[in-house]
Amino acid sequence: MELVLGTNFDDALLDRVVDLPVRTFFAGFPVSLTGAGRPPFILPEVDRDGFRRHLKAIHHHGREFYATLNSNDLGLKEYGPGYLDAFLREVGELLSLGVDGFVMAIPALIEAVHRVHPNIPISVSSFARIRSVSQAEYFLRLGADTVILEEGNRNFPLIQGLVRTGARVEVLTNQTCIRECPFRAHHLNTSSLCSQPDGDRLWFEYPILECGLEVVRDPRKLISSIWVRPEDLSIYEEAGVHRFKISGRNRSTDWLAHAARSYSRRRYHGNLLDILSFVQVKGPSKALSTLASRGVSPEVVGPLREAFAGLDDVVIDNDAFPRGFLRRIATTDCEHQSCDECGYCGAVAQKVLRIKGRSLAEYQSPRELPLPVGLLEAFGNAPQNEPAKALESPTVSRR
Repeated sequence: MELVLGTNFDDALLDRVVDLPVRTFFAGFPVSLTGAGRPPFILPEVDRDGFRRHLKAIHHHGREFYATLNSNDLGLKEYGPGYLDAFLREVGELLSLGVDGFVMAIPALIEAVHRVHPNIPISVSSFARIRSVSQAEYFLRLGADTVILEEGNRNFPLIQGLVRTGARVEVLTNQTCIRECPFRAHHLNTSSLCSQPDGDRLWFEYPILECGLEVVRDPRKLISSIWVRPEDLSIYEEAGVHRFKISGRNRSTDWLAHAARSYSRRRYHGNLLDILSFVQVKGPSKALSTLASRGVSPEVVGPLREAFAGLDDVVIDNDAFPRGFLRRIATTDCEHQSCDECGYCGAVAQKVLRIKGRSLAEYQSPRELPLPVGLLEAFGNAPQNEPAKALESPTVSRR
């Protein structure tokens, strides 16, 4: 087993996981020429010297560091004169800071890096949305050696096919994105564009609100989501996967160390959400509270806040899962039938989900909620108390 762990640039994290099979850390500057896959307002601030020192500490522990240059949308800037040269200069600067490899999503940029630095390992980001062996093969021919799966991480025919190509497959374990999320493309583009220089400095990503409302309306979607339990890592190993990614570079050192230890132990007792992202409820709840304090659209914000408050105390009892949970899903054709038609995850949800201490059967789904789309503009206007670091994050290319 190899764990790939997001880092928050706290050197104490390295000591906390020194006895764990954490092979690789990953992160990036909050703002970079290509963008780094997360909006800058949620990431820790780091300058060039701090970046270099942290990578030196990582190497001292015998581990490696991959920089995230994984945006999937450059806003057509890549067609401008000098863009590619500037990008390769940024790559060179990152290598001079001690970066060992890159996480990337755009084929042209992968090709460019491999041409200039043929020995530098490149992982295909989950932002590339690999969903077939043929799709992955294109990236491998361009110079990538690893494929990171997120949306397809319960698709075992895909996983086995990728392993047969000789690719190193990396499975993202702890995201709670809903299955076949219709908002994902918009979300990835939003994260990509707002983490680039001169990008719009949003303070909340609207697609998370849309995703969260799906969970509010039907909490069973938490069980059919794309996370992986620590107990089920062996099933991936049987399929040829030995590299597991734990996201959370915006989280505290305690949280990251706890998640890494849970997956390394292959077992977790308690609320599974303690080691999962669960952004769909936490993020919108906080954002809606901010809008309420600003007096924005109370006829919309009020009912939405009340709806999300219904899920402010959720437990996924990891000890209550039936034996063979993932093996059962692995044999299910999820892509060609609805969740209601299958019903398995819904039945499991009845066993493992508790909301405000009660069973799922007692949960009352809100009805006739106002459409949130009118809040888009409000999320593009930073609140007065927005931290300055979220708006003025450093980049390698400017230094």
